[in-house]
Amino acid sequence: MSDPLSSASTPMSSGDQFSLQRLADRAQIASVMAVYTRCADLNLPDEQVMVFVEDCRVSYHPGTVIEGRATLAAMLGESLARFVRTSHHVSNIEIDFDGPDSASAQSAVIAWHRRVDGTEWTLYGRYVDRWVRTTEGWRMSDRELRAAGAVGRDDSVLPPLGRVAS
Repeated sequence: MSDPLSSASTPMSSGDQFSLQRLADRAQIASVMAVYTRCADLNLPDEQVMVFVEDCRVSYHPGTVIEGRATLAAMLGESLARFVRTSHHVSNIEIDFDGPDSASAQSAVIAWHRRVDGTEWTLYGRYVDRWVRTTEGWRMSDRELRAAGAVGRDDSVLPPLGRVAS
């Protein structure tokens, strides 16, 4: 009968170390996604943009690309000021690694907003992201919002999800 604890002293193979690193990378990317939503909900745009690299590219609306953290912080500050409350939820996170220091990710997002006038709207969609490992950890280089639809807002002006027609 073999000793079940004997494997605890066996050194990990390089494959095991690679798998553990990938798990740690996935956990960090998911954690940074959560920071993004928490900062949005707390109206902290200057902290929210820290999940991006300095020269990031972000698109929340078709044909509009926001370039750079400073520009993004200004836009988010303006946008978030229109709401008295928001609640962002990210789930169904899929991460694919292109190499040791780059990844692509998609996640489902539900984002509820209460405007200053008391009216509400909810977005249903996906974030499509590019990630890079930096000295500070994993950060987004690119983010694109794709909308499945919205309630309480004209969703025809939102970027389409790209659902295949039946």
